[in-house]
Amino acid sequence: SNGMNWGVVIQPLQQLHWSFQGLYLIFVSFSIFGVLNVVTSVFVESAMTSATFYKELIVQDNLHRKEVAMQHLKQVFGAIDLDGSGSINQSEMEQFLRDPDLNMYLEALDIVANDARVLFKLLDRDESGVIDLDEFCDGC
Repeated sequence: SNGMNWGVVIQPLQQLHWSFQGLYLIFVSFSIFGVLNVVTSVFVESAMTSATFYKELIVQDNLHRKEVAMQHLKQVFGAIDLDGSGSINQSEMEQFLRDPDLNMYLEALDIVANDARVLFKLLDRDESGVIDLDEFCDGC
């Protein structure tokens, strides 16, 4: 309407039958409804795309956190494995739990262990008497 008042635009139709005015108002209403529907659909499509992207970011972030946690657990395992055998025996676990620095590191990973024997038995799933890297990472 180029900024014109709707009353000015509908005035020529007042000379005709009243039904033309009604049809014109219906036409304008449907046009406005159509434009609003297109704008809404663009907004919803954008929101859906963002939500999908956000889900992918959450999955990637969780995978990254797991990788970082596994790296930390491997470092802790290396610190506990004093003889470098690739496995932890009960005496190494007891020595580890006496070291306050390494113990605090475990607590930072939300792993609290006060009793070395109980922790060792929990981590030693195959009851072989030693804990390998897989058992340690899975148990922690």
